[in-house]
Amino acid sequence: ALKFRDNESGKWSKISWAEFSEKVRLTAQAMAEFGVEENENIGVYSQNMPQCLYTDFGAYGNRVVSVPMYATSSPAQIAYIVKDANIHTLFVGEQLQYNNAFKVQKEVDELHRLVVFDSSVKLNPEDKTSVYFEDFLRLGDNANAESTVKIRTSKASSEDLATIMYTSGTTGESKGVMLYHFNYLEAMRIHDIRLPMVTDKDTSMCFLPLTHIFEKAWVCYCLHKGVKVAIN
Repeated sequence: ALKFRDNESGKWSKISWAEFSEKVRLTAQAMAEFGVEENENIGVYSQNMPQCLYTDFGAYGNRVVSVPMYATSSPAQIAYIVKDANIHTLFVGEQLQYNNAFKVQKEVDELHRLVVFDSSVKLNPEDKTSVYFEDFLRLGDNANAESTVKIRTSKASSEDLATIMYTSGTTGESKGVMLYHFNYLEAMRIHDIRLPMVTDKDTSMCFLPLTHIFEKAWVCYCLHKGVKVAIN
């Protein structure tokens, strides 16, 4: 399903469909166990990583709204989105994002905790609430969380809000654009008609930020078609 390159070794690692599915399941259950409620907004402040996709689809399994943020965003920009979207849980990528997010957490009442994708990130000695993603996944590996997610998923509708994508803010304050599941479903439908040449024999390079609607919707379409996604 996915490939990603390790920055240190330069080698590509593969993630099968079965592994992808299992990570999404555990992410969804961990969110439920973590106390994330239906229709709540969670933030994703990271460069492109497989964990971004696990988090998005784990959120959808809970009827939770994913709010992506550019990995280059400043603490002030993150604080604005966190307050505007009332985000309590923020998933962060690497050291830069963690440092900025922890600074925001100390200053903004809305932000309660961070989940850190990269296990090599060094946590601030004052940090008592953050958890690494791999440890986060273990939280939901129980029958109660599994049952909660199944009930939530059974209530899911195309009318549910899927994503809030914030504009770049070049004409004033950044604005949150609300995208529903029916928006994505319509993109899948019309692309099936317009792009019959796209098949599960293809590979797509994911290099634009998943914070941008073009890349996010395109990756969803690739997964819909069985296209292998190489995350750069």
